[in-house]
Amino acid sequence: MLGRIQRQRSSDDNSLFSFQSAHFQKRSTQILSLENLMSFGLGSGPYGEPIRHIMCANQSTRIRAQRRCTEQGSISCPRCQLVKYCSERCQKQHWPRHSSTCAHPYLEGNWQPEWVLQERPPSFACSSATFSPSSFVFPAFDALNLTQNEGVEFIDKNYKLCFAACADIRNLIETVNNLPSNYQGRFDVLINNSDPIIINRNLVILYALLNPEPSIDEAAELAVHLMYSAALSAPSAAYLQRCLDDVYGSQYDNYSGDFSFRTCLSTRGEGKICSLQTVAGVRSPLEMFMSTYDSALALKNRWKVLAAPENVDTWDRFLSRLRPSHRMAFKRFRETGVLAPFAADTNRFMHPNRLLFSSQGTWLGKSDFNPLQGWDATLIQVSGAKIAMIESADIFGCLFFYLKDQFRRFAYQVKNLNVNFVLTQFDPQILARGISAGVIPIFNGACFDRIDTKDMMDDVGIEACLADWGPLLNRENRFASLLMHSRAWHSERPYALARCNPHAALMLFMHKCFKIPALNSKLKDVFAQGLRSPALLRLIESLDAFYDHDDIFQEFLEAENTEPIAAAFDLGLRPHHKVHPKRFGVPLDACAHQMPDVSKSQFYDLGECGIFRHRESLTF
Repeated sequence: MLGRIQRQRSSDDNSLFSFQSAHFQKRSTQILSLENLMSFGLGSGPYGEPIRHIMCANQSTRIRAQRRCTEQGSISCPRCQLVKYCSERCQKQHWPRHSSTCAHPYLEGNWQPEWVLQERPPSFACSSATFSPSSFVFPAFDALNLTQNEGVEFIDKNYKLCFAACADIRNLIETVNNLPSNYQGRFDVLINNSDPIIINRNLVILYALLNPEPSIDEAAELAVHLMYSAALSAPSAAYLQRCLDDVYGSQYDNYSGDFSFRTCLSTRGEGKICSLQTVAGVRSPLEMFMSTYDSALALKNRWKVLAAPENVDTWDRFLSRLRPSHRMAFKRFRETGVLAPFAADTNRFMHPNRLLFSSQGTWLGKSDFNPLQGWDATLIQVSGAKIAMIESADIFGCLFFYLKDQFRRFAYQVKNLNVNFVLTQFDPQILARGISAGVIPIFNGACFDRIDTKDMMDDVGIEACLADWGPLLNRENRFASLLMHSRAWHSERPYALARCNPHAALMLFMHKCFKIPALNSKLKDVFAQGLRSPALLRLIESLDAFYDHDDIFQEFLEAENTEPIAAAFDLGLRPHHKVHPKRFGVPLDACAHQMPDVSKSQFYDLGECGIFRHRESLTF
């Protein structure tokens, strides 16, 4: 039974964002931890327990009274490497069910996309002279990076960080996890997004993870599913509703007006989770979260998006980049919608994750939804082997344990340190002016040690970003930085990227290869297929990873008058990156024109995560 010990909402709304009263410096009451007393059943195991290792894949129980094997798996299937067994007996017993997996065409090394078998050009390459690769999520990074800036020895210094256009909590997780374990200062984070669904989704996930009632192990697994799984178990769905009641319940009913939704919630530690939004902004997410459509409708609508005819070739193109075992892993994830080890029993996940569907049950994700994007695939596979002895073939099993570990570390950091979160839902330019005017007392004027504007410069321009956010940097900290990213800097320079003009890139590459007899003979069949060749498409997509764009990007910066504009706001473009590298595959202190130096396996991992999409970064 899920018992409530006490409400987590603060009743002191007048000091909501000041953190000045004793109420926010020290808990007025001690919350009894339930970690050692009971389980909420939020784990991903067959009985609601957290998964700590890979279980035996044998689920074939012919006798009803016999329960599935719960021993730890240690013997891998020699063909697919996707499942493990505790013994040869279980392996033989499970073979009738597993044989169809091992016989799937995706596991064949010579698998080909449909367009190749049908001898036609792929749909994404025949409609125009350009094609867009699969969607891309910027890899998570530590936005503070104390080691390269202020130094980890300043453990008693307070820091303030702003994510002005935060799409999810990945960068927040990375940043908090990299704080020194003996950090003694206060860390205040402002998380903003103008999209009410995005910011409220982040609010709910943070609270579900940091609410002190369930164990950190259970909460970490729940957070994995809230972020990436389309379906939840019954206890997880029920607990999500409890969290929604805590976050929105009485506060939403008792306030009216434009700036009326305010909430402040306890965490596992000294810090708080607060939110300031408009009632109008909260209304749409609440309709989503409180909806009543059933799981069958939600999963049917999700599959309509994933399996739409216009997306078939795009999906096959992605699969053509993968190893056979990873093709099967992605197939399994698409079919179940649950991020879990390959052999995990997902039959318990029968309730829709209402954070990922509209109020009518429409899937809000894209057809190429890929949880690996935004995370380091190399670290994911290393973590899977270290934490649960998973083969790298089970890439989603590795990802599950990697994310669980990241969320656990995050929860422990918040429990042991003084970390406060304020989530807002405003246009970034309006928010910047509001901060300057003192609307949020905890963030008053020029106070931020880091400001990440994401790719706002693509929408409003470099000058507007600097004008809005430059004055809010902490001028007393010489390491204070404003971070910008751009994915559209090349939009008016079609010659900048190979993928912007695949036909031209193909002709240029063929011309150069024909001059090398050995390559000419090896690639003759590939060239004959043109853009129908999966190998050639992979090559064109990855060309930008090894193309020197520095001069062209510098040309872009000069055309935008970047340095004079920055100087007008008493800012300067930093010559060396100190927070994250200027491009993928190069070290943080990379010099100009330095190209990626990666191994074959790292090259594959970068492509699997969709990182061959050139995106430039600026630091002021």
